[in-house]
Amino acid sequence: MKMAAATKQHKTTHSTKTTNGYFIWASVALFFFYQYILRVYPGVMVNELRFDFALTAEQFSYFGAFNLYAYSLLQIPVGLLVDKYGVKRMVLASIALCLGATVLTSFTHELYLAYLGRIMMGAGSACAFMCTLKTVVDYLPEKGRGVWMGATLTLGVAGSLTAGKPFSLAMDIFGWRHTLLLTTIIGASIFILVFIVFPREKKIDQTATEKTTAKDILAGIRAILSTRMVLIYAFLAVGLFTPLSVMADLWGVAYIMSKFSINRSSAAEVSMMMSVGLCIGSLALPYIAEKYDALNKTIRICIFGILTTLCAILFLPSLGAWEISTLFLLLGLFCGAEMLCFTGIIKYAPAGKTGVTFGITNTANMLGGAIAQQIIGFMLDRFLWNGALDAHGHRLYSNNDYTLALSSLVVIIAACCWVSSKLPGRE
Repeated sequence: MKMAAATKQHKTTHSTKTTNGYFIWASVALFFFYQYILRVYPGVMVNELRFDFALTAEQFSYFGAFNLYAYSLLQIPVGLLVDKYGVKRMVLASIALCLGATVLTSFTHELYLAYLGRIMMGAGSACAFMCTLKTVVDYLPEKGRGVWMGATLTLGVAGSLTAGKPFSLAMDIFGWRHTLLLTTIIGASIFILVFIVFPREKKIDQTATEKTTAKDILAGIRAILSTRMVLIYAFLAVGLFTPLSVMADLWGVAYIMSKFSINRSSAAEVSMMMSVGLCIGSLALPYIAEKYDALNKTIRICIFGILTTLCAILFLPSLGAWEISTLFLLLGLFCGAEMLCFTGIIKYAPAGKTGVTFGITNTANMLGGAIAQQIIGFMLDRFLWNGALDAHGHRLYSNNDYTLALSSLVVIIAACCWVSSKLPGRE
């Protein structure tokens, strides 16, 4: 009788712990959602930012690049800080930094302070993804963790959807500064939620951290960089992320408006389809690859799909609204194969170095995206601009200018097609 009661109590305690785990995951995942909004807003506010700060294309590209540079370069240091201080402290500090950066950007009229705001946002966002995945490992049952990791990415991408047409409509009413300021309500609400829901963490044991020297860290990085298959999967992950970084985060809306002669709200809606496709792909593609034991084959198919879809978007002379939206949906769906590259990395990462390997790969991802964004702006300003100005004296870029600059993506994906041929055929 007592044993039965104890068993029942154990089950109840386990169930309660699991339920609390889902709330904990949700609170941190909402931070990942929030930082995605901050990451992509310049792509929607492109005209307003260029007008208010009198920006060239290259100067505007820094709004995306500085965010990604800060995010990527802090991946490994932030990972060490999470280990030392715990998830809750890091998430709360990061949200506070993002809120301060948003307020700064909303009020400043100085370009260098606007850039500083983007750097602060990138730094504040650096722990979002790894902390959310850590809550999956620490608080949720082992069975089904892959689904919740996929759900994490899906929820984050939903943040970019929020920064699409809704942002565009809000700017028409409130202006870009007040619209950006309104996002602080979201951030502050998540801060309060994390503070309440996330349990007080036990004091972190710093013994292991103190024993890890710079020499040990460098040795681990060398071991990772000397693993051929890790480098191949990492290169492909960067290639699969680059179209998202360029088209969904920064240049997509401007290109769609130029090529298809539609207003900003409609262009934002079309660009948003890429994020919808990514939500679908990040869940469906890992499931398909696992069910049919076809990881590498799925990666190859998706890379070829990206190449074909990009060429259609850039080079087909005329497309209707339905065709444009479908192509951007497919582009985002195929880019969801980025998650498969991380799965491949797990198989070949040096023993005990999986976390650092992910950090290095994520660093390469973000740096690659930032560099690609700047290459587009550099090409538009230095090689393609024909001297045309609008009524306010700002540079105008033609459809052909955008097409030629964005063609650099085709070169990157073509290189990925070649590199993917080096993957083992049976995996």
